[in-house]
Amino acid sequence: MGFKETAAADIDNVFFNDDEFAEEAIIDGKPVPIIRDDDELNRKSEIYAQGLADGEQLIFIKQKDMKRLPQPGSQMTIDDKQWFVKSALNNSGVYELRIGRKQRQ
Repeated sequence: MGFKETAAADIDNVFFNDDEFAEEAIIDGKPVPIIRDDDELNRKSEIYAQGLADGEQLIFIKQKDMKRLPQPGSQMTIDDKQWFVKSALNNSGVYELRIGRKQRQ
């Protein structure tokens, strides 16, 4: 198994394992394992200083668990709550989404 295959297996078997880092959330009606990372959001607080005050979250979702990368400004329903996507990145098959309850960027 090469590096890419090993990394992909680690994403599924370690990072998104609900016994390790992940938790299940209902996103747009579908159960999906996600990782919430408040520590990383705090680390980026100089960039997102207002976001911390607005209750933003940084979550990670496997690319294969979503139809497409959400666009900034789009809405998502997570555990019956409406969230707005503030930023979205695809990092090697894992979506990094900064989400907030308020629509402004």
